Amino acid sequence: MFDDDTGMCPTHIVPVEPYAGETTTGFEPEPDLEPEPMPQPEEDRSACWNCGTPVPHPGNTECLNPECRRSLTPPVLVVRFPTGQVELGRDARVELGRRGPHAALFGSYPNVSRHHAVVGTDPNGRAWIEPVPTPNGTFLDGIEIPASERRLLRPETRVRFALHAEGVVHVYSRQEARP
Repeated sequence: MFDDDTGMCPTHIVPVEPYAGETTTGFEPEPDLEPEPMPQPEEDRSACWNCGTPVPHPGNTECLNPECRRSLTPPVLVVRFPTGQVELGRDARVELGRRGPHAALFGSYPNVSRHHAVVGTDPNGRAWIEPVPTPNGTFLDGIEIPASERRLLRPETRVRFALHAEGVVHVYSRQEARP
């Protein structure tokens, strides 16, 4: 740490600039402040959110690809890993690691802890991650986040558990389910 009046880093001999990084330690907004809404991508119903198969008619509710056949309404959060994906709807949470409902995704990563992190969504459709204390770390876009510190997830963020278990975050708009 440097004093406010320090102008040069004595080790690197370069000007010291204030850090302007964003840290989200809590998830609840200040009582008098409304959080700024996250920009949401326009919902694209011209192709399946899961496999990309074109949707020939706007009234379709299910993907026509026989290997997919998923609902065309996407979940709120999808984290895609090379070994599979995690999907969550609104106001849901799940623990990720080598134990639990998604253990198969991390079986080939021995340095991922049995209980590594919790991902979830709130009732408003915001997605978040909270690392569990583990020696191998949880990273967002290559930066380690402290254990038990909840962070918001944004679309296209890269999440990594330990050294190699890396996935890409997809957050879909806060639409209601189709009738």
